[in-house]
Amino acid sequence: MAQNDESRVLLVNDDPGSLFALHTILDDLDAWVETASSGEEALKRLLKKDFAVIILDVKMGGIDGFETARLIRRRPRSKHTPIIFLTSHRATDLDRATGYELGAVDYLFMPVAPEVLKSKVQVFIDIARKNHGQSGEDGQLELQNQALRRELEHVTRLNQALRMEVAAHRQAESNVQHSDIERLIVQHAGDYVALLDANGTWIYASPSYQTRFSIPAQPSSSYFDIVHHDDRDAVFSAFAELLEGGKQTRVQYRVPVPESGERYLESEASLIRGASGTPEQVVLVSRDITERKEMEAYILHQSFHDSLTGLPNRLLLEDRMKQTTAHLGRQHAPVAVLFIDLDRFKDINDTLGHAAGDRLLQEVAERLSKCIREGDTVARLGGDEFVVLLAGLSNIQDAAFVADKIVNTISEPCQIGGRELRVSPSIGIAIFPHDGQNMDELLRNADTAMYHAKQDGRGRYSFFTSRMNEAASRRLAVGGALQRAIIQGEFILHYQPKVSTANGEICGFEALIRWPQSDGDWMPPSQFIPIAEETGRIEPIGRWALREAADQALRWKQEGAFAVPIAVNVSAQQFKQESIARYIESVLLETGISPAMLEAELTESAVMADPAKAIQTLHRIRELGVPISIDDFGTGYSSLAYLKRFPLNKLKIDAAFVRDIASDPDDAAIVSAIIALAHCLNLTVIAEGVETSEQMSFLISHGCDEMQGHYFSAPVPEEEARYLIRQGRFNLKH
Repeated sequence: MAQNDESRVLLVNDDPGSLFALHTILDDLDAWVETASSGEEALKRLLKKDFAVIILDVKMGGIDGFETARLIRRRPRSKHTPIIFLTSHRATDLDRATGYELGAVDYLFMPVAPEVLKSKVQVFIDIARKNHGQSGEDGQLELQNQALRRELEHVTRLNQALRMEVAAHRQAESNVQHSDIERLIVQHAGDYVALLDANGTWIYASPSYQTRFSIPAQPSSSYFDIVHHDDRDAVFSAFAELLEGGKQTRVQYRVPVPESGERYLESEASLIRGASGTPEQVVLVSRDITERKEMEAYILHQSFHDSLTGLPNRLLLEDRMKQTTAHLGRQHAPVAVLFIDLDRFKDINDTLGHAAGDRLLQEVAERLSKCIREGDTVARLGGDEFVVLLAGLSNIQDAAFVADKIVNTISEPCQIGGRELRVSPSIGIAIFPHDGQNMDELLRNADTAMYHAKQDGRGRYSFFTSRMNEAASRRLAVGGALQRAIIQGEFILHYQPKVSTANGEICGFEALIRWPQSDGDWMPPSQFIPIAEETGRIEPIGRWALREAADQALRWKQEGAFAVPIAVNVSAQQFKQESIARYIESVLLETGISPAMLEAELTESAVMADPAKAIQTLHRIRELGVPISIDDFGTGYSSLAYLKRFPLNKLKIDAAFVRDIASDPDDAAIVSAIIALAHCLNLTVIAEGVETSEQMSFLISHGCDEMQGHYFSAPVPEEEARYLIRQGRFNLKH
């Protein structure tokens, strides 16, 4: 935040809670907010610095707000500094008139709406900045004229209206008999004034007690009787300390009020001694600070709770976890931490928007809260991550019971914005003290276990084991190495031929990414591709593969070697990006190759994540002239209605169905049905994973168009792909 004088705000209040609340409200302004806990401290700060605006409490110990304002106005440099009186004291018209006579630009009462206070303060910050650089008295007067023009008009009208009443107040004060009690009533008009004997018994109570709290002063009753029973010890101790030491004291406590709940009072107690010097009476001047307490409680609640769901946030979770583990650790009772992540929640946000996503998170929070006991905790860490803290389990399997309940409850459909949505949770479980001694360890290990639950199929739970840490370490290492590989260009493409069932000729290649390691070994794609997808690195890798395949097709064309299309896998994350079609178009324009020489392969699950959006993206790609094929067909959940609407060219039968077609009648029937379906839709059929002559014969006899697999060739480097082309046709007879 800016720290120049024209951007400084001074908060003056002798109550720490009020200072905290006000500082929190103004903290997000583009200004440097300073605080002072007394009028004396405020004056010391003004000797060193200038401020755009001063927010000043009225009732303070030592120099009160009015006297502080008078002293501020006597100093030439602060003579025109805007002052806002902000107090929880119930001011009379006389108080307000005094404030405005001292040149206050506003007189506000707690609680004040945060946006109102911020907007008022921001006005004076803006004015101060606008006038920064002007010097001398003219500049200061211009500042005041701009900031206070409307306020001065208001003050003038107010003073005219109050002049007669102020005179009446002063006349009444001069006529009062100057006994201690009557002087206090005038001085503290609007406060609650009580006179007690040394035992705390009522001697006198101002009418405000009866008016506000319906509490009459009973001569024989004790003042402590009106204090909330939970606060009486504190009030009694303060009273006894006053009698013993004689020093003025201040105490806060609650007073039950019939029909309206509880009110907070803040009382200043002063001792009156008799002629012999012994304590005889106590003067108690109190003010109602309920609204201030409510504001402090609100700010405190916001600091420890998630604003969207109302659940505890990470700070409160950490506090509860410390208390729970400290208490139950001594009893050797297990404590479970469940780390919960919603599966594919990002798809809902991307498809339906953040408003629907937020409503879904609120629904999940409500359901989670119903799955636990009263002493347990549900917290939201952020995004779609939740944590459940289960305290005092009788055995570890109780955690599994709760996790299973959560999976079933969250997986139930819910209605959001008129649509039925389903989301499943993946849950990792860590147990204190076996899986961690503190919150960071427990959350980290529970997160690791959650990752394994996702790897095992999502919508389930998994307990943490030490082996998971090893896997997590490897995953972290691979993630870092992937970034280096992207920057340094360590990836290469291998090419696996597609063979025509009509004549055995190579009718295309599939480009498959490979990652050589420094030790001469190769890291399998099954290890690094999932990590690349999780860490968001799959997109730059996918863009590189598209461009490299197009460059290779161009080189082959320029060398006159052969011209066959190269198919490139487009990841689900790439496909979600609206820019994927534009990127493919830019690759075609920069390389100059025919669009028919570059094929886009997408998995069935990628296009079915959001069918409506997928149709638009597929049409854009198809309009470029680039053929499109669906990979791994049969393993997802394609709707035939959507399949008919997708602008596709080819279907690839997954290797899982091809593996046993020669021996398993079910797989044979499935493959035959897929071939027939594809031909009805005028699609070319490719079978992958062909490894035996029996599989090849079955596919040829049932009308499959193309085949791919180790029976013909494994994925090979570009030089070996050239050799395969020169070798000629494959023999389709056995």
